Amino acid sequence: MDEPTLPVNVDEKILRKHEIEANKGMIRGCLVTAAILVILLILYITGVFKTSGKALMNVYIFFPILIAGLVSSYLFGKTKWIDKAWCKYVLISLMLLVMFSLNILLPKHAILGWAICLILANNYFNSRFVLITYISVAVLMFLGIYLAMFYGEWDANFFNVAKEFTVDGRVVKVNESTAQDRWALLAELRANGDNRYLLVFLYYYVPRLLSLTIISFICFGLASRSFRLLNDEISIATEKEKMKGELEVARAIQASVLPRVFPGDDKERVFALMNPAKEVGGDFYDYFYTDDTHIFFVIADVSGKGVPAALFMMKTETLIKSLATSLRTDTATILEKANNSLCSGNDASMFVTCWIGVLDTVTGDLRYSNAGHNDPVIYRNGKVEFLKGSHGMVLGGMEGMKYRENKIVLNEGDKFILYTDGVTEAHNIHDELFGNDRLIEFTSKHIESDAQNFISSLRKELDVFSEGKEQFDDITMLMVDYHEGANIMESRCFKADTGELDSLFNYSSSLLEILNFSKRDIIMINTALEEVFVNVANYAYTGDGLVEVSLSNDKNNITFVFSDAGKPFNPLERPDPKITADSDLREISSLGIYMVKNIMDKVEYRYEDGHNILTLTKARIS
Repeated sequence: MDEPTLPVNVDEKILRKHEIEANKGMIRGCLVTAAILVILLILYITGVFKTSGKALMNVYIFFPILIAGLVSSYLFGKTKWIDKAWCKYVLISLMLLVMFSLNILLPKHAILGWAICLILANNYFNSRFVLITYISVAVLMFLGIYLAMFYGEWDANFFNVAKEFTVDGRVVKVNESTAQDRWALLAELRANGDNRYLLVFLYYYVPRLLSLTIISFICFGLASRSFRLLNDEISIATEKEKMKGELEVARAIQASVLPRVFPGDDKERVFALMNPAKEVGGDFYDYFYTDDTHIFFVIADVSGKGVPAALFMMKTETLIKSLATSLRTDTATILEKANNSLCSGNDASMFVTCWIGVLDTVTGDLRYSNAGHNDPVIYRNGKVEFLKGSHGMVLGGMEGMKYRENKIVLNEGDKFILYTDGVTEAHNIHDELFGNDRLIEFTSKHIESDAQNFISSLRKELDVFSEGKEQFDDITMLMVDYHEGANIMESRCFKADTGELDSLFNYSSSLLEILNFSKRDIIMINTALEEVFVNVANYAYTGDGLVEVSLSNDKNNITFVFSDAGKPFNPLERPDPKITADSDLREISSLGIYMVKNIMDKVEYRYEDGHNILTLTKARIS
């Protein structure tokens, strides 16, 4: 069996998810910064902050532009742009531009803004992104500080003067100074041995850069550590997806063991359903013929849930089926032997509640034994009640236990319902149980429904009762509507591909063995099935297609029905080949259907509702 496939790019999905969250954080940072700018603008307008008229005018001009730019980031959160890889570069560039502008206009107040950029960059768990942001901050802060000397708010740390200074013989007030005035002042100071450019670099830029360097190292370390944790999350998620895929395969394997399709007339007579509470479950049901006229039924519930219960379920199902088909003895003996086998090596101390029964389709005799399982519900003589009987010890609990066989006779139209405790112990949001009384009440109201509709309706009733509460236990149900001589029919779809032959043979052989066909007959019948299937696979479709193969039986015959939606073709119209002719002259294409007609007792073809339908019938006694 192929290994389960994982969803593609699990790591990319997780990284993208975290990057989108970081983008949202950056957008929130932009909006908070915009709100702070609004507050600063109001404070400058009301005179709380004192500054030069030149700087104030710049504030009036640039603040609305900066606020509009920051608020526009909100659009990124409302569009698909936030999912793009380049979105983070646009957002960080917007924040850097705002801080650069503030550093020019308000150098005394904007220094913390650069730290905000580094902190926001750290949210991406990307040390390289933090490094790029740090380099950008270092360069832009350098440019901003020197541009602030000419265009921004006056800072006493830049110029060691008070409210006015003298330049070119003129007394210039600080709050009225122009860029040319400041340029002249700096040139005069430099001529007198006071290199203010160098002093600003050493005593203003370098200390602030060192502070930001420390912050960036902290952010760098946090980003690296967060990225390692993110990789651990990715590894866990990948393993989880792999495990989920494996559990899906296990679920499919488990489901394939159970009869799932109830076509033809028998869907009104026998129908079952199993809904595990987890990916795989510990409940199971089964039915099969032990001979021409006897059908074996079983329903069971393994203790616990999940994978351990599913493994124990598979072991129990295989064991009981093997005992039932090989021993063909009373139900009590089957449970005794199954219990002893399950007790052997049961280190996990798991156990199984189980109900088994054998129905004679001719006489209506139902023999059954119960190993600690829920009593079935039965409809007889117009009355719905529980089918009582002696209860034995659960299977796997204690070796050497004895069980008792019970017997009743069913009449035409009698019905019985097998179920696990996931039905009666279903909870609602008020922690009430569905219970036995509700089950009897529901059965009484819907007993006239056929098996499929009854089981489907009961499942919906459980959903309504639970009021959305999560399913706690596996839910399994099986209904049998007794009719004299009732037979069960199996059906399965295959791809119209010769690679499916092994699956077809496994399907047919398992059923033929249950029906006690000899190995020779099984080989011959499979040869006929192969000829028909290969013909459909090679010629029915121009592309992909499906073939439905159904099997049904009665006392005297077994019947296979092939149905495909390919090109109309009646193989029976072709004349039989002349077997006595030389091999080179025989019609090779006719040999296959000729062989099928000789192996099977009856071969019929019809074209109906756009489908080729070929029916092969073989007598039960060769």
